Amino acid sequence: MQIRLLLLYLLWGTGPIAQVKILPPIIKKLASIKRPVTCFSLNHEPLLVVPDLPDNFKKAGQSIIKTQNKVFVIIDGTGRIYRLNQAKESFSWTKIDSTYFSGYNFGAINFSLDTTFYSFGGNGFWNINGFLRYFNPTSKEWNILPTTDPFYFSRKMAEGYNNFYYLDTVGKFLYMQGIDFSQERIKEPFSYAPFKNMLLRLNITNGVYDTIGKLTENRYSFLASTPWGVLVNDGKIIDVKNNLVYQLSKTKKDEILALKENSTSSNNFSISFFVDSTLFIGNYIDKIDSMKINQSDLIKEEASFYTPINLVTKQTETNGKNIIIVVLIMLVIYLLVLLFGKGEKKPLIASLGLEINNENQQDVKNEPGSQVSFRSSKIIDLLEQRELDLLSFIFKQSAEERFTSIEEINKVIGASHRNLEIQKRLRSDLIISINEKLSIITKSKKLVIEKQRSEFDKRSFEYFIQPEFMELVGRIVG
Repeated sequence: MQIRLLLLYLLWGTGPIAQVKILPPIIKKLASIKRPVTCFSLNHEPLLVVPDLPDNFKKAGQSIIKTQNKVFVIIDGTGRIYRLNQAKESFSWTKIDSTYFSGYNFGAINFSLDTTFYSFGGNGFWNINGFLRYFNPTSKEWNILPTTDPFYFSRKMAEGYNNFYYLDTVGKFLYMQGIDFSQERIKEPFSYAPFKNMLLRLNITNGVYDTIGKLTENRYSFLASTPWGVLVNDGKIIDVKNNLVYQLSKTKKDEILALKENSTSSNNFSISFFVDSTLFIGNYIDKIDSMKINQSDLIKEEASFYTPINLVTKQTETNGKNIIIVVLIMLVIYLLVLLFGKGEKKPLIASLGLEINNENQQDVKNEPGSQVSFRSSKIIDLLEQRELDLLSFIFKQSAEERFTSIEEINKVIGASHRNLEIQKRLRSDLIISINEKLSIITKSKKLVIEKQRSEFDKRSFEYFIQPEFMELVGRIVG
């Protein structure tokens, strides 16, 4: 009977797991600290070896959580939680959850606030989720907390980098970097990701998201959470709450570099954390190292961590006003061409920097399908970058025999977060401007960018390039 019970414990991972002979020095140090500590896992090396898990879970990584008095391990992708038990020189690990692993939350942010464990986001099975979960100690399972519109996040990124995140334990906010993902990208890999490189903030207490600004950088490698901000691998400290970036002094950068260079392939660092002005770093075998960092070692940079959302919005509004001015100027030019260009078409076109390349200039007609090419680049100069981006996007969609929705246009022109009236005005201004400018070349009453009512929603429009102008637009955006 005892043998059967033992087999069941091993099979399902319940109860204490096999004791390792030596507790790593870095974990001993962490366990000796009598307060919560934020830890960063530096690779996928496991602290715990759990026999009953499939290989892909064993090598996915583990999050180390330090609460007031205990050390816990959450195994990535599973929701499993193990508690470290110490008694003098002996120790063991006990599984405290009843979770059945399903592989939906690899790369989740696992953390604790007060006495509660939380897990946010993660990926698995070709999807990334935006769920905020908490561990229910009564049912011993993870429950989802309600939030406003879900924001999808996974901390993992290619090439050894992470998507940025920061836990404000005082205000109970989780700051996160917008990633290159949206639900639309599951069906269409090249669709727009609306929150890419935006800085978002989740209020853990009430589940409300805020868009804070736009990040100036997008790739990070974490070392520690310090009193001044997050220490990243290039020697910078990011003060998220105050939107400041500090650079460590050259001496301290050299110390970090020396720590890393002293590591060997079999002795790589696995975990790091910051306590009492000291950065601790070590592996899960026998290596532990440390270095002091004081406020006097910090050099403030001129550049901020992000551009606040109000400045991003102001820039968008400024661009919108500039578009209106350009449209008015082009309208005046267009009227001048109509009024005075009948007898002097060639000089007026040439004055705009637009020449049609044809062996017999007098025989050229800008009829649909005529072969035209441009010697001058001034037509591109007339188009602002946002106009060129939008024209290029609609052209690509049309080339693939697809219409462009107003939602896609809003994303391309950066208007997704504006109210409906501003979105409509910005779309209209841009498309009118593009059509006005291109009409100088086409000399046609037909619009280059045309619209039709959506088959699925007659209240909405979809846009496309007129087929006879596809070659012309292809030359412009080409």
